[in-house]
Amino acid sequence: MAYTVKKLAKISGVTERTLRWYDKIGLLKPSYIGSNGYRFYEEEELLLLQQILFYRELDFPLNEIKEIILKKDFNKVTTLLIHKKSLEKSLERTKKLIKTIDDTILHIRGKKFMKDNELYKGFYEWTEGKGPEKYYLGKCENIEKIQNENEKIVLKSSKNLKNENLDKSYFDNLEKTYSKIYQDITKCIDKDLTTTSQEAQDLIKTHYEFASKFLNLNKKVYISLSNVYLEKDEFKKQLDDFHPKLAYFISDAMKYFAEKNL
Repeated sequence: MAYTVKKLAKISGVTERTLRWYDKIGLLKPSYIGSNGYRFYEEEELLLLQQILFYRELDFPLNEIKEIILKKDFNKVTTLLIHKKSLEKSLERTKKLIKTIDDTILHIRGKKFMKDNELYKGFYEWTEGKGPEKYYLGKCENIEKIQNENEKIVLKSSKNLKNENLDKSYFDNLEKTYSKIYQDITKCIDKDLTTTSQEAQDLIKTHYEFASKFLNLNKKVYISLSNVYLEKDEFKKQLDDFHPKLAYFISDAMKYFAEKNL
């Protein structure tokens, strides 16, 4: 079924003006233009508009969205799975915040006692060492007690980020950046490229530059980080959400990069 601008605006909630703007900038072109001059959109364009809206929900600028969805190797299913993962994480955090609100109301009314630290459940708590961000941000107590040598090496290499504004937007941008890197590397797997291919190694270089913002990297540290990707559940589970082979692919690619370049 083909939709005019007016009908597509009605079912999608996107304004007619916005749809025309997307057409003008080459982000979402109509399937065809009728003899009457009307733009007509079919299923392919409807699916692309859905992707655009998902990326807009994640605060991607239009120029980045255009770059992503117009690539020849753009995979709708893979991208939808990534969107699902992001939304599930957001939902989980929202549920925690709602519980914190409910518990705080009971606390204020004298019906429930909350410890001081429980007042902040659901906010960004990377200082507790939850999730892979701790390996980049390095907030971990008693590093010497850690049994995993690779993990210990990575955490010891962490840069001092005390002057950074570690608020919600910081973590949103952090997740957005490494998700984009993982997504691009996943495409190498889909195309059956090797970890030593030029395309894969160019992406690993981007990964290395990203990690360098948080870690004092050298050959030993970067190889240790590649092992952490396989050895620590926080990373392995995260990478598995993008592709079941991603952890192994990126780890091997990182080792090759380190041997050749560091």
